[in-house]
Amino acid sequence: MRVLGLMSGTSADGIDAALCEISGDEANLRAEIVSFECVALPDSLRERVLRAGENLADVREITLLHRDLGRVFGAAAREIQKRFGRAQLVASHGQTVCHLGDQNATLQLGDAATICEIAGCDVVSNFRARDLAAGGRGAPLVPYVDWCLLRVKTPESPRTRAVLNLGGIANATILPPDCALENVFASDIGPANMVIDALAAHFFGAKFDRNGDFAAHGTPDEKLLEHLLARPFFARQAPKTAGREEFGAEFLAPFLALQNPSDALATATQFSARAVADFLRKSPEIAARNGEFDLVLGGGGAHNATLVRALENLLPRARLRFHEEFGISSDAKEALAFAVLGYQSWHGVPTNLPSVTGAKRRVVLGEWTKFGA
Repeated sequence: MRVLGLMSGTSADGIDAALCEISGDEANLRAEIVSFECVALPDSLRERVLRAGENLADVREITLLHRDLGRVFGAAAREIQKRFGRAQLVASHGQTVCHLGDQNATLQLGDAATICEIAGCDVVSNFRARDLAAGGRGAPLVPYVDWCLLRVKTPESPRTRAVLNLGGIANATILPPDCALENVFASDIGPANMVIDALAAHFFGAKFDRNGDFAAHGTPDEKLLEHLLARPFFARQAPKTAGREEFGAEFLAPFLALQNPSDALATATQFSARAVADFLRKSPEIAARNGEFDLVLGGGGAHNATLVRALENLLPRARLRFHEEFGISSDAKEALAFAVLGYQSWHGVPTNLPSVTGAKRRVVLGEWTKFGA
């Protein structure tokens, strides 16, 4: 089945569109990316998304943004299909502007009806809502896909895998060898690129810190790092969720107060790395193996050499690997994941994991918008 996965992450830098060929059942699922593109959001639209995420948009603006994002998501889907062939289904995660997992509430924008009309095919969307209704936090949802595609399937390979997504927010899925679905553990960890990107824009007028070059020329502020890592969020028991509500504009203030811009980027990068390393070291599965595990990196932060180097230094017994070793593009991973979730929704397969989200039970995710008459 050919499914087009669409999503825009916390950084709102573009629409990730992955046209995928998917087959098989839950235990033997196969997914191949036919084509992947990141369609940049117009600067004016990205600014509106970021303002909405900081609670700076009124209900009228949210309504119009929902429509306008639906239009650009739909246009991206139509263009991909023109160039690479028809999809049977569009699976759209949309654009998260508010996620309150502990309060069982979320809001993703990008009107599915508009996407359906422009793309010319059925759309499944709003994946988080069903898990929230079942008492879960609505995130993270990608761990199910990590289990399908990246788990170690044979006991002859006894190393635990931690699949780390370095997107706007860092999240990790921990997969013991030959694990069952109920043994998957995952959680949001804290910011990966979100703070780094905001500082790169503020100090250097750049959308992100390419290769971590800005941070590489700075020195982390150790006192500030200790202060930030002492925040209550990091003491909370996982699994938990994070977003701009926790690490948005107000969180940037101490970084902006640093006199040297490169020091601010270096501190933010080290902060992301330390939060990840602390989380992984404290994981019972990894602690039981004396810190020896495979760390599979993906997301935009996997291209940040300074961030990756910091993780190597902080986790010396981990073997760093990248999604590409497993035939998955690091950049396309999350769009691929929502294509898989859409495929399973089509087949009526539950894809939330109560061990991860806290839901009372497994449920089929997604809401359907049919194109046919």
